[in-house]
Amino acid sequence: MAKPLKIRKISPNSQPEKAARRILRTRIKEFYSHWPNPNHTPTIEQLHNLRISGKRLRYSAESLRELYPDRLALLIELLKRSQDLLGEIQDCVTQRGMIEDYLARMRRRAPQNDQIGALEKIISEYEQRQSTLFTQFHETWRGMTMDEFRESLKAMASRAKNQSRRNQHKMTEVAKRVSLVYP
Repeated sequence: MAKPLKIRKISPNSQPEKAARRILRTRIKEFYSHWPNPNHTPTIEQLHNLRISGKRLRYSAESLRELYPDRLALLIELLKRSQDLLGEIQDCVTQRGMIEDYLARMRRRAPQNDQIGALEKIISEYEQRQSTLFTQFHETWRGMTMDEFRESLKAMASRAKNQSRRNQHKMTEVAKRVSLVYP
């Protein structure tokens, strides 16, 4: 499992806005580090690490909402949806692995067992489901890795409370253009 990046240069005496900025920027950096290029196919481990880092980023964003009124809602919603998809992918991987292990034991014990075909079909269905979920997540990830979205996210994280309406509006518009806001 992915270890969290250490948040540097904050202390109990730090100004809340400065600490919030460091926390969010570190969690954002950590989140994007697991699958930096959406044109390359990630490993299952990378997807799992992305999901765990996404949780850390989401929980940080949720706890810092007061310092970023109405600015973190889009990010939090996007992270929730991503976590759901990544969680379902992980469930497919886990279930398929358990069935494959059982199937391997069954083949050693009783190679002519009638259940083998049924188990192979279930494995195939899990593979198909995982592929469908990955395609859905990949489209979201492509949008999230667009330079314009990441720059808007970085700008938002840099400005607690006094962020200009223009930057807030810009991030929302970028998200809409990359189909990240679901109806």
